[in-house]
Amino acid sequence: MEINLPLLAGATLSLWAAAPSAAAAPAASPDAAGARLDALFARWAHDDTPGCSIAISRNGQPIAMRSYGMASLELGVPATVDSIYEAGSDSKQFTAAAILMLVREGKMSLDDDVRKYLPELPAYAAPVTIAHMLHHTSGLRDWGSVAAIEGWPRNSRTANNDDVLKIAARQTELNFAPGSHYLYSNSNYNLLAIVVDRVSGQSLADFTRDRIFAPLGMTSTRWRDDHGDIVLRRTGAYEYEDGVWRNEQVIEDAYGNGGLLTTVGDLVKWQAALDSDAFGPGFTAQMQQTTKLNDGTPIAYALALVNLDHRGEQEVSHSGSTGGYRAWMARYPAQRLAVSLLCNAGDADTPVLGRAAADIFLPDESAEPAYAPRGAAPTGLYADGVSGAPLRFEADGKGGLRADGRALVPVGPGRWMLREDVFAFGTKGALVRETREGEKIPYRKVDAVTAADPAPYAGRFCSADTGTCLSFQARGGQLVYSGPRWADQMLTPAYRDVFTGDAAPRASRVVVKFQRDAAGAVTALRFGENRAFDLLFTRAD
Repeated sequence: MEINLPLLAGATLSLWAAAPSAAAAPAASPDAAGARLDALFARWAHDDTPGCSIAISRNGQPIAMRSYGMASLELGVPATVDSIYEAGSDSKQFTAAAILMLVREGKMSLDDDVRKYLPELPAYAAPVTIAHMLHHTSGLRDWGSVAAIEGWPRNSRTANNDDVLKIAARQTELNFAPGSHYLYSNSNYNLLAIVVDRVSGQSLADFTRDRIFAPLGMTSTRWRDDHGDIVLRRTGAYEYEDGVWRNEQVIEDAYGNGGLLTTVGDLVKWQAALDSDAFGPGFTAQMQQTTKLNDGTPIAYALALVNLDHRGEQEVSHSGSTGGYRAWMARYPAQRLAVSLLCNAGDADTPVLGRAAADIFLPDESAEPAYAPRGAAPTGLYADGVSGAPLRFEADGKGGLRADGRALVPVGPGRWMLREDVFAFGTKGALVRETREGEKIPYRKVDAVTAADPAPYAGRFCSADTGTCLSFQARGGQLVYSGPRWADQMLTPAYRDVFTGDAAPRASRVVVKFQRDAAGAVTALRFGENRAFDLLFTRAD
């Protein structure tokens, strides 16, 4: 297949003025647009910070390309539009495209049980389909969360897709029944990379090179399937910790969920190919097709693309985060506008930056007036109806509301937004979290516990799903636990028999739900991280 798209010339700072389409907004002058982009990225436009590269394109042609900050802090090399970054979870859309190509060729079906291709996985009560995995409704636990519970948080060791399959194969339970909920899980896309290999006879890296990268002229794009490879023009990756920048380059070989090494110029070509349906009639529509849960709830997550709107414009987007890399890609089909953003600074909030950059080139619209809350804000402790994770709401004393210390924005009567989710309070303490993807998760109000006798919970508990054990001890009136490769993490009581705390370094908050037998003795616990719920550990003192 030959696909002819314009090749891009790279420069550190460059702008083009392209003729807008009939539907496009009146273009700002190149100088004005460039000045606004520069102001937006001023935080990283220094020779002692990592930074970002961004490309804005319309009708498949670049209209603005800029780079900020350093590609390498160690070597003092500035970033350019030819610098290679890792795209994080933006990589998933290429895995999804490979699966869709095989489906359209009749070599597999979206409705296939994944065990047709990966018989190593357990036979769950209901089949997990390829479509479930693409839409993150499979219920498969995220391998990184499970590995963190085992003592190996993401990027603390070299793991490949075979390791992911081994972790997934020993999970005797799912987070939830397939199709009943939406929950982002990297396991879906690492396993799909293996499916591509087993169906096509080519690794995902080779398949996408032959079918996507080479035909589109994406000459700077490849996968990080061997982190030890030398990649010319690859940037460093950095996190800002304790007032200094630190290296956070990726040392994993697992890919398909992430791992795409690319430039903003190459991403312009990919986004142009989607806009022009270059892979065949209806291909892009299938990539953008959203799904529904078993109960009919529409979910905005399509095939590694989130299909929603921004300021009244359809927005097809995805973000990425791996190690110290951050990314964001979006297309606005009616405007034939696309944004490709890659950063090597871990503190770059790419969805916020990317949308602000898009706003420079989208039609002007008046901002909706801010909503002023009336009456007392709802407060108290609530538990997530799926994971059981507690969330505390407290008034800030100024008419506002905070959730676990984070400020919420009032957006309507009883409705408060936290980033892209809305917490909707009803009568008699009812609470629903409306996710950006469209799911409505009920919360229940629980009686908070601020102190608990740790003695009944002390002991050793082991899990078949992780092959590891956790030890809990009563110490100074507190419950502390240790696990493989970490020790003495304090747990805080949340509500009856439920504690929260930290896992190993770089892991998310954990939820520990102890279980009692008929006599009231603690005999087991359910241990969960943000993408792996309720792993069963039984007492093994």
